[in-house]
Parts: sequence; structure tokens; C-alpha cells
Amino acid sequence: MPFIRDGLVDSFVVCKPMRRTLVQRGLMPEKSRIPLLVEHSISSGVNRVFQAHQAAAIPGIDYAISITHVLEDDLMLEPFQMREVFSEVPSAPGLGVTLDMQAAETYRVG
Repeated sequence: MPFIRDGLVDSFVVCKPMRRTLVQRGLMPEKSRIPLLVEHSISSGVNRVFQAHQAAAIPGIDYAISITHVLEDDLMLEPFQMREVFSEVPSAPGLGVTLDMQAAETYRVG
């Protein structure tokens, strides 16, 4: 691809990738030497933590962007940890976070 060959791309932006699609795209940097920038996760803190786990687990992802900080409530009991501009991947069992069930009930529909 000319835009890769000519060095015109700093990263590939991938939006809302899930499951096999993201894993397949995660292999692109191996051939192109261009990292992935993943952007999604505005619906809750659970998505933000999941995104951090994806970025940590898939070698081709160098950047992940989330804007859950604009939410009124991210539905998490623990604040999402950041160091400078980098996310801390929670290390507790499961996704490493605790869902705030009281907040979830507040926003439940139906």
C-alpha cells in the first residue's frame, strides 16, 4: 500500500473492534510496522477497563483512547488508575474492577 510504503501513516485507527476482528487487526503492525490506535469505550467504566486489557494483551496495539471521564458515573467502585497519560491495567481477579451495583440500579431502564 503506497501510504505505508511512503511513510504517510503514524498509526491505524480502529474503532469499536471486538473479538476476532481486533485480533486480526492486531497482526497488521507485524507486517506494516505501524501500530494500532484503538478508540471506543464511552458507555461505562467496564468498557474502559476491558479496553485497557485488550491493549495490554494484543501486541499490535500501542495506543488506546477512552473518554469515559466525561460520564456522569462510570459505574465503577474503584477509580480507573492513570499514570501520567498511561492506563494502569487492573490486576485483581476477573477484569480487576468492581461494578457499583447501586449506580447500575440508578441507571437501569425497564
